[in-house]
Amino acid sequence: MDDASEYTELTEGARRAAEREMDERDNLLDEDALLYEQNDVDVGRHVRRYFRKDRADDNEMEVEEEEEIPIDILENFRGRSTREHVSDEAVGREIVRRSYYIWLIMKYHLFCSFKSFVRGYKDAKTKKLKYLDAIKLMVAENRESLEIDYEDLASENGEQNICYFLPEAPIQVLSYLDRAVTEVTLSLFPFFPRIAPEVKIRIRGLPVEEDIRMLRQLHLNMLIRTSGVVTVTTGMLPRLSVVKFDCGACGYLLGPFVQHQDEEVKPTMCPSCQSRGPFELNMENTIYHNYQRITIQESPNSVAAGRLPRSKDVVLTADLCDACKPGDEVELTGIYTNNYDGSMNSKQGFPVFNTVIYANYISRKDKIASDSLTDEDIQIIRQLSKDPQIAERIFASIAPSIYGHDDIKRAIALALFR
Repeated sequence: MDDASEYTELTEGARRAAEREMDERDNLLDEDALLYEQNDVDVGRHVRRYFRKDRADDNEMEVEEEEEIPIDILENFRGRSTREHVSDEAVGREIVRRSYYIWLIMKYHLFCSFKSFVRGYKDAKTKKLKYLDAIKLMVAENRESLEIDYEDLASENGEQNICYFLPEAPIQVLSYLDRAVTEVTLSLFPFFPRIAPEVKIRIRGLPVEEDIRMLRQLHLNMLIRTSGVVTVTTGMLPRLSVVKFDCGACGYLLGPFVQHQDEEVKPTMCPSCQSRGPFELNMENTIYHNYQRITIQESPNSVAAGRLPRSKDVVLTADLCDACKPGDEVELTGIYTNNYDGSMNSKQGFPVFNTVIYANYISRKDKIASDSLTDEDIQIIRQLSKDPQIAERIFASIAPSIYGHDDIKRAIALALFR
């Protein structure tokens, strides 16, 4: 700013025109803020900052040694075989360093690209911002999950890189997507934490559906889509999410400890009195999530003659609980993983793991069928509803090849329309 020069005073009209121009500029910046953020521009700067922060934990001697390593240490074999070259300690450190840098770039790219997708993806028919409108509807209905169509991610205007990584590494990628969409939601609705601590992404419409009978070892830790009939459901139980413990010796509050799906995290030592326990669960400061376990079985019409239908356990969490009941035919997307089962190991005599599906998205097929009714189908149903003999016609349609047993047929028909 030049403070030495003299400026003439603006007239009233010129001042108003300048203020009007500044207001228009501020409005444009506010609209663009929905699509872009300042921290989304320079990816390399952020990655380098994270990389330096992580590498700063190493001691000075290791840093000095890495500075002396030639830049072509990976490319220059120096007459050695590939196995001998990779076995070199300096080469191994360089591989780890470059791999970690690539991992940081990929992680940050997934995070930023999904935020841009949620902010800017437009519906092909309505040309509206599809997922921004979905976020507004989600908040209005006090829900904590956002459904994403896999076809939208794989489309030309989507993020095809995410489609590539999502089925192969769903646990890691979904955590990045949850964080990204939570930031977008907080930018629009700062008070969203009153509803839920974060937004959960639900992936629907995976292109390939796997039969329960065909699930194998190669599907472990992958995102799969399957369907079946719900046979067993448990009650809704509280599950530990973020845990705090009280030291039994000095009463010091330890935590928080974030619990994972495959392991239980517990403290090993009290930082206050250095004792190793006992540690008691602090019920007031512990955060719980809803938890339900169901069993799905192959549909009877999909099982070959002479074979028994197979079943698989499914874990429902958060708002997916009570999404179905026994007898419903459902279609679900989830992570196919394994759990340690001590009773199965003792029964088999060698280490065996029990498999389970951690559900990410679930929907009832009968609901899908009802939504696909045509206008002609609805007209026929309404005409049948006016028939005074409709009940007798329905009773007679149950097992028409079996003579008699009218009471049994009536009971079956009434059970269908409960």
